[in-house]
Amino acid sequence: MDIDSIFLEIGESGRQQIKYGAILCLLKVYTPFHILQYTFVGRFSNFYCSREGETLTNKCFENKVSTCTNLTFEENTITSEWSLVCDNNWLSKATMSALMLGFLLGALILGSLADRIGRKSNLMMTLVGLLFVNLISALTSSYSIYLVSRFMIGFFVSGNVLSIVVLISELVGPSYRGSYGLAIMGGFPIGIMFLSLLASYVKGWRLLTMLVTLLGVPLVLCHWYLVESPRWFLSKNRQNEAELVLNKIASGNGYSGKLDIKLQKSLVKSSSSLSTDSVQDLFKENKLFMITLALCYTWVVNGASYYGLTLAAGDIGTDIYTGTALSGLVEIPAVFLTYHAMEYYGRRPALAGFMMVSGCSCLVIHIFSGSVLGFLETSFALFGKMCITASFNVAYIFSGEVFATSIRNSSMGIVSGMGRVGAILSPYIVMAGETMPGFHFFVFGLLGISGGILSLWLPETKDKPLPETVAEMLTDKTKKMNTQRV
Repeated sequence: MDIDSIFLEIGESGRQQIKYGAILCLLKVYTPFHILQYTFVGRFSNFYCSREGETLTNKCFENKVSTCTNLTFEENTITSEWSLVCDNNWLSKATMSALMLGFLLGALILGSLADRIGRKSNLMMTLVGLLFVNLISALTSSYSIYLVSRFMIGFFVSGNVLSIVVLISELVGPSYRGSYGLAIMGGFPIGIMFLSLLASYVKGWRLLTMLVTLLGVPLVLCHWYLVESPRWFLSKNRQNEAELVLNKIASGNGYSGKLDIKLQKSLVKSSSSLSTDSVQDLFKENKLFMITLALCYTWVVNGASYYGLTLAAGDIGTDIYTGTALSGLVEIPAVFLTYHAMEYYGRRPALAGFMMVSGCSCLVIHIFSGSVLGFLETSFALFGKMCITASFNVAYIFSGEVFATSIRNSSMGIVSGMGRVGAILSPYIVMAGETMPGFHFFVFGLLGISGGILSLWLPETKDKPLPETVAEMLTDKTKKMNTQRV
């Protein structure tokens, strides 16, 4: 009996899996408190530069901080802490770039680590690391240390998010992977809105950073309730531990039948077979190489478009707190759109459709930019962001189902890392729109349409068994699994 067959017997989504899903969703709600912290701690603050009885507002003499004999700020932010204005303005933006660079390296390094030490172990290690470095960033008086801490936050958040997504996909039955994955994704915009609310009351950057750390401390208790992925145990030839986890889930689900979980020896992959699986195999076989290449480009498109449209629609609110909250709010309908599209049309059509619609929306913005219909730009930008958010949600779930268990976290690290490459490029694409109005929307439009077309060549995974090894990725699984809802 394989794991998917066992889930059909004990419940693909019972009480126990719902509890695990709720905990992992709560962990996902916490992630934007770190990712989008810069929005508030690095917000613009009015400042005054004085020299020889003359005072300038929001600018410096010769655009140099050193020319100010007295520099004062209205608000307590990292900008005021280290005088990151005028010729030092780029140092403020560097903290966000450091975060994204940490994201990139974390996805590549910690994704592989989770395949070696386990999803749960990696999840808890990254959470503790995240709390520690965020505490350092709240206490340090050195800009350099703060910059390094932001890099490390990105590093740990990236590995944390990957483990959350992969672990939930491996704890439920095949017909519920999409639903649970979307519930996890829906935690992010909720976190954005809660962070905006907290930041609107706590204006001091050090106190806000400290509170973000304290809010995460109770989450460490998840270590004593969450279980390791039974699929990961099997991939490491630890059959007895996999059976214990499945028995715990069955008991928590209230399964009353006679259950004798014994995974067939033939289905427990040999250690020698598993040890040969590595992410390098994705680039050896032509079929796997094309799939990986298409997914990497898809993630670049999603990363660049998501963060780019967030920047482009940044003035939708009356203030930074309202604007950020609305930016999160518009992502919630995307969760329901994603669920409907994936369940009724499949992963591949949903991914392709959302990217192409987002791309078309951006092209419409470009066409009408500067015209009498220019007032529609914000509306189309929000609609485009909603679609690219839905596409990003699908990409996380879809990618986790494409790659084999033996290399799933490592492979997710690669594609997620490519998403961060897109995120790093997005500010520069938006910057190009400052000199050529509407050009950035034209670029996002081309990216969305091209990414949508390319994704049509990816394999469909809806209701298909998850591949356990790289060899199974090469098998054409055209037959869908029988599924049941409990």
